[in-house]
Amino acid sequence: MTTTRINFLLFTIAAVGAGWAGVALDRAGGEAAANEVAFSTSDGTLGQLLFILGPAVAGLLLYFLSRDGAGPLGLTLRFAHRTRWFGFAALFYPLAAAVLLGLGLVAGAATLSGDAAAFLTAFLTVFAVQLIKNPIEEFTFRGYGTRTAMALGLRGAATPHLLVGAVWAAWHLPLYLVWTSEADMRLVTSLSMPLFLVLLFAGLMAAALLYGEMRVRTGSIWPGVLMHSMSNAIVTPLLVEGYVSFPGHGDVLFSPVASSVLMTVLTAATGLFLISRRPRRAAVPPTLAATAT
Repeated sequence: MTTTRINFLLFTIAAVGAGWAGVALDRAGGEAAANEVAFSTSDGTLGQLLFILGPAVAGLLLYFLSRDGAGPLGLTLRFAHRTRWFGFAALFYPLAAAVLLGLGLVAGAATLSGDAAAFLTAFLTVFAVQLIKNPIEEFTFRGYGTRTAMALGLRGAATPHLLVGAVWAAWHLPLYLVWTSEADMRLVTSLSMPLFLVLLFAGLMAAALLYGEMRVRTGSIWPGVLMHSMSNAIVTPLLVEGYVSFPGHGDVLFSPVASSVLMTVLTAATGLFLISRRPRRAAVPPTLAATAT
């Protein structure tokens, strides 16, 4: 087994296991399980800190201690067409959310309420928090994960992204199965947990196509950080503060969350379009090495 394959395997174990190790740590310390961490409204626990930081630390250690030649970590801000990529990252989720909610309103499957100024304040508050968390998460799964998966020599341009997406989705499991209460889950989905998790995996793997391809095309994690932060800053106030509601199971199709059917289709289609338009020179890992330091 090559060094790159061993590194990706160890990274996967660390990413999937960090959250469950965090759950065990919290339980050993007598911490309450469900505490609204999914919505960034709690101070968090040591277990949740391990959940966030553990995979990133593992990626750093593997990068420095087990060299695999897969390229840099994507921390650069020096890449071609920065304005275009950051503009795309900033606008994608606002436009996507507007389209989905518009369709939901037309179909009678969604209702909107509340004050626009109050929503803007809530958006900015959540956005600021996400700019602390998401550089860590994007470094983990696009900075280290994508650069390593791209070097595995897998067939199909989308396959490395889907592989990282599966690991990313599995990383989320403790968040929803342990750290999110039943009442808070009802803000996220009207489905049972098993059905929600199926859609979650599909949605995050679709999102990984988009985030991962931006990483490949720019050599940088930062457009993904902005896009991820915009997504969370829009979705969290809309759902948690009750600006949007979905009678019945309207959320399954029209919610702006990653796990809704239409958002999954939209992100997957956009990611696959970018992959199909990838310049030939960007199709192999050495390009990652050439575009970032």
